[in-house]
Amino acid sequence: MIDHILYATPDLESGVDDLNRRFGVRLSPGGRHLELGTRNYLADLGDRTYFEVLGPDPDLPAPAHGRPLGIDDLTEPRLSTWAARVDDLDETVRTAVANGCRFDPVVAMSRDRGDGVHLAWRAAAPAEGQGFGGVIPFLVQWETDAYAAELSTKGMHLVSLVVSHPDTEMVRGHLASLDLADCVAVRQAAKPSLQATLRTPAGEVTLG
Repeated sequence: MIDHILYATPDLESGVDDLNRRFGVRLSPGGRHLELGTRNYLADLGDRTYFEVLGPDPDLPAPAHGRPLGIDDLTEPRLSTWAARVDDLDETVRTAVANGCRFDPVVAMSRDRGDGVHLAWRAAAPAEGQGFGGVIPFLVQWETDAYAAELSTKGMHLVSLVVSHPDTEMVRGHLASLDLADCVAVRQAAKPSLQATLRTPAGEVTLG
């Protein structure tokens, strides 16, 4: 299942203002990521799936290793990657590795939501070079019934998520090993990219 799709922007406020206009709703402030130098906005897409906008927080210092998702090098917003929700993270990673798709070690994560509810989850990201331009997702196993965007803006839904890559056979194989073959459409393209179509109060909006 798709957990969330992640839209990265070099300027969070202007990026969110543009999306609010295109969506016809206002995205909800999420949280600050002190160690990453970033902040986010969220929208609940239903079925525990959500949309996240991530950008630099000007009030936080940039980390020495740079902000995630290449945000520091972006010149315009883009759909950067996606996360898949799994029931058994350890078994999913073992199966993927056996099929040639490597992941970094599983990490336990948590934070307190704005309403004081504690959120906990475990995650694993594709090993360096194994994300293939963001088309292979990172994996999330929620440890709490509550989730990040539960209280965020409603009224939007994910229509489709398309991943494009020069080697579609390889991508389909890796997605199948993660039991995600039916979650997205895979298309041939000269370079890796993602495209999401959202149903919003302002009509369907496609982001890439």
